[in-house]
Amino acid sequence: MSRPVFIINFKNYSEILGEGALRLAETAEAVSETVGVEFILAPPVPRLSTVASAVRIPVFSQSVGNQQEGKSTGAIIPEALKASGCAGSIINHSESRVPLGTIRDVIPRMKGLGLASCVCGEDASEIVTMAGFAPEYLAVEPPELIGSGIAVSKARPELIRESVSSVRAAGYAGRLLCGAGIVTGEDARAAVRLGMDGILVASSVVKSKDWESKIKDLASALL
Repeated sequence: MSRPVFIINFKNYSEILGEGALRLAETAEAVSETVGVEFILAPPVPRLSTVASAVRIPVFSQSVGNQQEGKSTGAIIPEALKASGCAGSIINHSESRVPLGTIRDVIPRMKGLGLASCVCGEDASEIVTMAGFAPEYLAVEPPELIGSGIAVSKARPELIRESVSSVRAAGYAGRLLCGAGIVTGEDARAAVRLGMDGILVASSVVKSKDWESKIKDLASALL
């Protein structure tokens, strides 16, 4: 049986800028050794290589584009992620939306490099569309609940149920994650009860005064 998935998106909160990203990554790794959960970390781009070389947990970029090697100043391309030691990337987060064609084209490029993709969608219809591109992970996250402290698993359980039933009916075999507003262990348990394989969180961990306790609380709730 596959282990539950726990992705921590560091975003660009002040707590993890500079050396903070490494401290959070090391805290998450210490917790990962005590619970049977699959952790993935997504630090800011400037810290990707540092974090990836310091921990054994898979490290994802927070975004990736489909520009080409060479003359693509400022772009985050799959080949650069691979060279930085990354294992994959979040794609189409509500704070970093990309065109549908880019998602369609970059996922096979990622797969060709041995990199995984976690594609985000805002509703069941979008999630079904994204499932057709066969990313390894799909995250449901209505944008109005992101960072709100109100979990989608509680505020809109019908969205979770519809997303799960729709993508499984479409034959999607990857992992489904619940994002947006996951704050407590009960929020995480509710997501699992609704059929999710894990969670994608950010502020509830990064802004916590006690990273270790918060990560343990959420991870334990997934089991």
